[in-house]
Amino acid sequence: MDQNLETIKNIIRGGGNIVVLSGIEVMRETGLNGVNAEHIAYDIEQKYGYSNDEIVSSLFFSRRVDVFYKYYKEIILNKEDVRPSLVHEGVAKLQRYGKLDAVITRMVYCLHQKAGCDKVIELHGSVEGNRCPVCGKIFGSDYIRYAKDTPKCDICNVILRPGFSLIGEMIDNGKITQAGCAVERAGILLILGAPVNSPLCRYMVNYYHGNRMILLNCHESVGDDRANYRAYGNLSEMFSQVMDF
Repeated sequence: MDQNLETIKNIIRGGGNIVVLSGIEVMRETGLNGVNAEHIAYDIEQKYGYSNDEIVSSLFFSRRVDVFYKYYKEIILNKEDVRPSLVHEGVAKLQRYGKLDAVITRMVYCLHQKAGCDKVIELHGSVEGNRCPVCGKIFGSDYIRYAKDTPKCDICNVILRPGFSLIGEMIDNGKITQAGCAVERAGILLILGAPVNSPLCRYMVNYYHGNRMILLNCHESVGDDRANYRAYGNLSEMFSQVMDF
C-alpha cells in the first residue's frame, strides 16, 4: 500500500469523531451527472438551447418548467437503479464502527443513505424530496422519472417543486449551521472527492481547528496543501485500501 494511504488508514483506525465532506467525484464514480452537470455543459447547450446553469435556476423554473423537467429527467436522473460505490460503503462502515459524526454533501442522490448512513447533511436537498407546494406531499425520484410531461401532485394536480436548491435560491441556514458545528467539533476531517478550494470545502474547512485534515481525490488542485494528509488516484480503490475492503 502507498505510504500515504497507510498513514491515513492508521489515523482513521485510531481516531473517532470523523466528519466527511463528500464531493462531486464520489458521485461521478457512479456515472451520475449531478444537478449542474458541468462536465457535459456543451452538449447540454446544444441539446436544450440553454446553458446548464440557466436551466437549474429559479428564474428558469418559473418561466420554462417544461424544459426544466425534461432536463431533470434526462440529465439529473440519467441513470436508474444506481448503487452506492465503495466510497459510500466505506463511509457507512465508519458509522457502524461508531467513528462517524456526520457526512456533509452538496450531492442530491441519497447514496450515502442507501449505503446505510443516517448522519447525512444534504446542503442542497435531494432528488427524493420533490414537494407539492400546496399540500406538502413528498414525491421521490421515480415519480419524476416516469411522470408523463411535467410532474404534478396526484392530489392537487399542481406542478411539483424540485427537492433540491436551484440557483438563485437561499440554502437552508439551519443546514449550514449544523454542518459548521459538526466540522468544528471534528477530530478528523475527511475530504473525499473534492479539492480543498471546492464550493463544498472552501468555507467548511475554516471551521476545522484540528491537525488531521485528510484529502483523498482523483487529482491535485491548487489549495490542497491546506490538508495535513492527502493522496490521489481512483477514489474507490484508495478508500477500499484505507477501510480494509
